Amino acid sequence: GDSYQHAVIAQLLVDNGGLFNSWEPYAELQTFTYHFGFHSAVAIFHWLTGMPVYRAVLWVGQILNGLAVLALYPLSMKISDNRWAGSASVLIAGLLLPMPMFYVNWGRYTQLTGQVILPTAVFLAWKFLESSKRAWALAGLGWLAIGGLALTHYRVLIFFVIFIGAWLVLHLRKGRWTHALSRLTMLGLGGGLLFFPWFLHTFAGSITRNFGRQLTTLPTHLSDFARQYNAIGDLSRFMAPLGWLLLVVAVGFGLWQRRREFLVISLWWFMLLVATNPHWLYLPGSGSISNFALFIAVYIPAGLLIGDLIGQWAAHWSSCFWKTFLMILIVGLALFGAKDRLGDLNVGAHALITRPDLRAMAWIRENTPESAKFLVNSFFAYGGSVVVGSDGGWWLPLLAGRANTVPPLNYGTERGPRPDYRVWVNELTAKVQQFDIESPEILAMLRDRGVTHVYIGQRGGKVNYEGPGPLNPDVLLKSEHYCLVYHQDRVWIFEIVR
Repeated sequence: GDSYQHAVIAQLLVDNGGLFNSWEPYAELQTFTYHFGFHSAVAIFHWLTGMPVYRAVLWVGQILNGLAVLALYPLSMKISDNRWAGSASVLIAGLLLPMPMFYVNWGRYTQLTGQVILPTAVFLAWKFLESSKRAWALAGLGWLAIGGLALTHYRVLIFFVIFIGAWLVLHLRKGRWTHALSRLTMLGLGGGLLFFPWFLHTFAGSITRNFGRQLTTLPTHLSDFARQYNAIGDLSRFMAPLGWLLLVVAVGFGLWQRRREFLVISLWWFMLLVATNPHWLYLPGSGSISNFALFIAVYIPAGLLIGDLIGQWAAHWSSCFWKTFLMILIVGLALFGAKDRLGDLNVGAHALITRPDLRAMAWIRENTPESAKFLVNSFFAYGGSVVVGSDGGWWLPLLAGRANTVPPLNYGTERGPRPDYRVWVNELTAKVQQFDIESPEILAMLRDRGVTHVYIGQRGGKVNYEGPGPLNPDVLLKSEHYCLVYHQDRVWIFEIVR
């Protein structure tokens, strides 16, 4: 569901040789204020390999999926100073938990990329804040990591800021606040300077304004959708009950030991939970970090803290026999988890593009004029604020070079060709769901918007959507206003008869 806008942004980076403002020829948007770390990685991978950008999105996403897990090892070593703990952290996060493996089903690659950088940024900042000398090499690496994180995912940057808060709370109790604040200022200024020019640029769209509005909205003024969207829901979606139990045991054991590094991680994620749910304290800010975004990152504290528990347990096994037994156990769990993780992929439920769609798009490039514009399946998302595609028709601008009626999801925060662009886009989907496809209202709206064709993809408009409104080929076949020009497998293309 998220991969389309990521592929379009990466393709625009390739087309423009860098950053851009206009989304032409793939969309009518006129600003670009979204974070672009993942898309830069895709563009570089494309330049290195020659692979088409839309395929590079999938490959880079999986490379980063592995790196997000491996990135936990140095931070685990910082907490435990125990290689068994580091290995256990990677094992748990990578093979025994559904996250982050499940991200591929959503195409949620930007948050994933941020979470590749996050453990590194935390590790470097932690080392620098505790160093007794002016470690300029650490400072420089910290600036790059923080600046890169800010440009990669705005919400994950908040995760890092809250870590600094947790570290500061525990460090100030030791009475070294002057040293801590001077180091923190130095670290923040370097990373902030790298991000500041782009931060100013974000005001061209509405991302920053929307975030400010979320931060200042009181709990009593939250909409029903905001409350539902930020609900925690079923915790077993993110981690099995046994994992939650082990996490509670690990936290309890670590608190009993009162090791400062362990306390920092525990306090960090507790503060993140409170920041995600400020309404618990009757404070504004709900939605700035959603519970969904927080809990799909639960593999980070679970891997670190449960891994630490296993490391502490293994440290007492000094004999060669028990170490060999533990190694065999880890390898066995890894093989079991690897097999289990393959079951996380649910292509049938989440894939928008299929081979029949790709064949149809090749036909479109060869048999329709460049000015053709396609009505495609779509539905309302995010409380009705935007519409998203529900089959391969959403990908037409990128893969077939033809316009459609559903822009990338970013149209909700970027500036369009008219002040009411978001409302204007949404209006067509609302009318199609409300009226018959043959009604004069729909036909007039299609004519006014220059729509020349209708595309029904292999998935029939039912990806992530079970409501009313998917375009029905049987209705179009019986209509005198639509002429069938292509049908293979379950892909249908109709030309609108003027």
